[in-house]
Amino acid sequence: MAIGAVEAFRDLFPDSRDVQVVRAPGRVNIIGEHTDYNGLPVLPMAIDREIVIAFERTGNPGVEIANVDDSYPSVGFDLSADIEHYETGHWGNYVKAAGQAVWHWAAEHHPGAVPLFGIRGVVAGDIPQGAGLSSSSALVVAAACALIAANGLHIPKPELADLLASGERYVGTQGGGMDQAVTIMAEKNYALKIDFSPLRVRPIPLPRGYVIVVANSMVPANKTGAARVAFNTRVAECKLGLEMLKSHVRQRHPEIGNAALLRDFALAVPDWRAAVGHLPEMPMTLAEIADYSRISVDELGAKCLVQQDGTLLGEPESGFEPRKRCRHVLSEGQRVELAADAMEQGDAEALGRLMNESHASCASDYEISCPELDDLVRVMRRHGALGARLTGAGFGGCAVALVKEAESAAFTNNVWWSYYENGARERADGRNRDDILFACSPSDGAGLIT
Repeated sequence: MAIGAVEAFRDLFPDSRDVQVVRAPGRVNIIGEHTDYNGLPVLPMAIDREIVIAFERTGNPGVEIANVDDSYPSVGFDLSADIEHYETGHWGNYVKAAGQAVWHWAAEHHPGAVPLFGIRGVVAGDIPQGAGLSSSSALVVAAACALIAANGLHIPKPELADLLASGERYVGTQGGGMDQAVTIMAEKNYALKIDFSPLRVRPIPLPRGYVIVVANSMVPANKTGAARVAFNTRVAECKLGLEMLKSHVRQRHPEIGNAALLRDFALAVPDWRAAVGHLPEMPMTLAEIADYSRISVDELGAKCLVQQDGTLLGEPESGFEPRKRCRHVLSEGQRVELAADAMEQGDAEALGRLMNESHASCASDYEISCPELDDLVRVMRRHGALGARLTGAGFGGCAVALVKEAESAAFTNNVWWSYYENGARERADGRNRDDILFACSPSDGAGLIT
């Protein structure tokens, strides 16, 4: 991958003298879905699929980036503190997100480095697009690493992860910090248990003799359009649910008024399950939630519905579902803790059970699965996976399975024929099988390739 990027760079920029290369891996989340932006832990690992950028420094703030895949148009812009967006969904917005974030960091910590030098470069990668394997965050991280190297900056890894987690919100998705943290801080042969505020990572090995198998449902997991609205609605529903929970327990826990995240609520209220159980089961309007929480609709909207661009998220026609969303997030946070313990003890069966429980919660309470993902998970379990679940933001993308390493080849063959060939041949979409279904072990995090 790196060699191909360098060759393409030299073809495009034959006058280049000092080409460098950075890489940033994709990731799968073993367990812990939609917990990160609620302050609760996650348990992902980097995979051996990556984004690479071959680049050299320019003599000005200009950025010029091409892609080896000519279906992605070249991008060009100037670095600044306020970079104008491309249209929604344009791949160049992820490069711009990195540029704006690094500029802000340099302006605060090393003002003498501003204006920053730009780069010209070529992007290549083998992370399947739209698969929920964090190709977009890998691109943000790779672009940031290139700009950091070009300007001789040093940003500690935890600080860089936090910087890019907030910086990537430039594209309009109100995500957490899991993708950036694991892409930057991953260690070969280890998954990472990641806690937030402050960011902390703990390397944890997979149970001995087991691998993670990744399978693409072939339903694109896009972060634009309707999928972005659905994602941002889940974020808002967690905030709305938190306001309701705080109102419910305030007399018994007066300190709860300071809770800003569901994590804070879980720490302050050990019997959170009972509190969640008291929330209304049916979908609710914003006015109903405001009445329950004893605050005005305007105040509730300002606290819970403001998006990255300053606009208010619209109210879904079917209503908000705060009880189900909070139940998933808080129980999923517990599953992460139990899964980390199981992995450290080498208990593959316990890890598998927790993965299965996670998928059920993602499908029923968080409603981020789809029929194809549910079907794929069933196929993986039928062919011997100890546990299988969707991974990533959902609404399509990939599933992951915990499989005995010695049985992984037979497992992938069986899944291929059951899901892709016999289920619906068009699902394979004429693509390379190894881009759709593959076993992987934990990979290293991002950085310069020397």
